[in-house]
Amino acid sequence: MKRFIAALLMLCALFLAGCAKAEPPAAPMQSPPVETPAAKPEAIPPAPPADEPEELICGALAIPIPREYAALLVTDVEPEAWNEHWTPLFSISEAASLDAFERDYPGEDQGMGWLCSVSRLDRIGFEDWACSETPGTRLFAKAGEDCYYLFCEPTDVRLYRSAEAPDEASAAQWSELTQWAQTLPQTIIERNSLTAYDASELFRYDYTYGGEHVELGCRFPGQPMDLVILSLSQPVRQGEGGVWCVERVRSVYSSYDWTVTQLVFPAALGIDETAADCYARLQDECDAGEHVDLLTPEGAALDYARRVSWLFGEDVSATDFERIESLG
Repeated sequence: MKRFIAALLMLCALFLAGCAKAEPPAAPMQSPPVETPAAKPEAIPPAPPADEPEELICGALAIPIPREYAALLVTDVEPEAWNEHWTPLFSISEAASLDAFERDYPGEDQGMGWLCSVSRLDRIGFEDWACSETPGTRLFAKAGEDCYYLFCEPTDVRLYRSAEAPDEASAAQWSELTQWAQTLPQTIIERNSLTAYDASELFRYDYTYGGEHVELGCRFPGQPMDLVILSLSQPVRQGEGGVWCVERVRSVYSSYDWTVTQLVFPAALGIDETAADCYARLQDECDAGEHVDLLTPEGAALDYARRVSWLFGEDVSATDFERIESLG
């Protein structure tokens, strides 16, 4: 019996030893596999909104043009310069008018379709413009003391559609483009951080320079323009020894009760200097004994009249002028 129990215990021990057999060690813990992301497709910039303007660059000046007008316009950003003081920057025309005129008159250019243009003037160009008062032009901005911007537009309608009268749709398009062109000066000021400038004050004043003024008149009996009044002043030095200049000309049409006033700067007389530089030079030359005729109002008036002999005549003399107080 003892032998049987011992055998039974032996079998139990062997069974338990088999159950306790060690299992293979678990693999060490690892981070989950990292998936390499697929390459992202190259980003495509979104299309600009239809109303976002296109930017044209003329020198350092940016001109925004609405996208809906881009196909309707022709913009010349390299117009021919008139002179070194007056530089056209761009000109905008209606494409349909240009195309129609070219079909009817190949190779000719009469400005059909022209809507507007902008020019940059230096100080001499500004003074030259101020003397001429060119119709359809106005200064609208400046940058510093020697850079002015001039807006130019036609004084008549340049809409053209072949030899026939434009239809209502063409007229409506022209009107819309013209109204937009009128907004360009303010838009250009804002886009380019320019300083708004209105030269009309220059024409509203009675005189250009301060100090004493003398009015000299010359009569033209029997002519529509029967009286010319020259306003003279001393732009550099007041009193004795100061050079005199003609600063304004008033053309009087007595029968029509009408007076036209024009400014006078040296540029209008073909002198390639600013007024400040020219009169300072003349004052120095007068101090050195030259141009003694410019030391009196009468002498300065005669000098001016001879420079514009087409107005006063080749035989104009000092006796043709009288102090304005003595004229009736």
